[in-house]
Amino acid sequence: MNTETDVVQESGRYDPATTPQFNFLQLIVFVLLPLAWWFFLLYVVTPRLLPSITTPDGEISAFPLLILTSLGYLFEFFLALYILRREGYPLRLSALRKRINWRWVRGWKNWGIVLILFVLGFGLSMLFAQPINRSMAEILPPPDWFPATQHPLKEVRGFEDALPGVKIGGNILLLLVFLFNTSMNIIGEDLYYRGALIPKLHGLFGRWAWLAGGIIWPIKHLYVWWNVPGNTVLLGIIGAYIFGPLGSLPVTMLVHWAGNQYLIQWPLMIIEVFFGG
Repeated sequence: MNTETDVVQESGRYDPATTPQFNFLQLIVFVLLPLAWWFFLLYVVTPRLLPSITTPDGEISAFPLLILTSLGYLFEFFLALYILRREGYPLRLSALRKRINWRWVRGWKNWGIVLILFVLGFGLSMLFAQPINRSMAEILPPPDWFPATQHPLKEVRGFEDALPGVKIGGNILLLLVFLFNTSMNIIGEDLYYRGALIPKLHGLFGRWAWLAGGIIWPIKHLYVWWNVPGNTVLLGIIGAYIFGPLGSLPVTMLVHWAGNQYLIQWPLMIIEVFFGG
């Protein structure tokens, strides 16, 4: 009978037996570090910059918003690299390939599972996230400076509501910053919360390390508490399952990218910048 370690060794994925494991205190520290950084950026730094970085409607302008959130994603990215370097890995993809499950899902059956999880997870999110998020926001409202696309109590009137205070048409700098920000959203979060952390949780959670990682991901999003029940719980578990039992960080990133609607937002942004008014 194969053990968990045998399975990951045979499949070319990371080996829990050779991956340094977290104790409970280390786990708490590495969960709280990025969460504290996000709270610092959004609720300490941002209020000190207001109202100089807000639009006439009182919402944070696009460039400050993209820069601040990029700093959050970059912190997670570099924290992941710190963990991997502390384990002795050269920071090259060729050296990290097995450690972070840098491989595609194998077999039509597993690709079918990915498709089912994507449709189920993001379908349910589209149906129920908005009313759940609205209810949460009514109990504990977000700051008014959040743009309408991030504030459930505001009406979203168009694509421009995601990037207030700037002219999108012809704004190539905005496009580059937007693409960098959204790319780091995927790379930073998935490399840290899936690639770096989940392999280190087997000592505490055994075969359910992937599920623990899936629960940690919603905890990370407490800095936008109104989005946690509707947007992050189910999607966090789905992403962790694709990374863990299915064994693929690239597919996790792809599903995360499409699920964040970048599959739609990227082409729209490019069209608006180059062909908009």
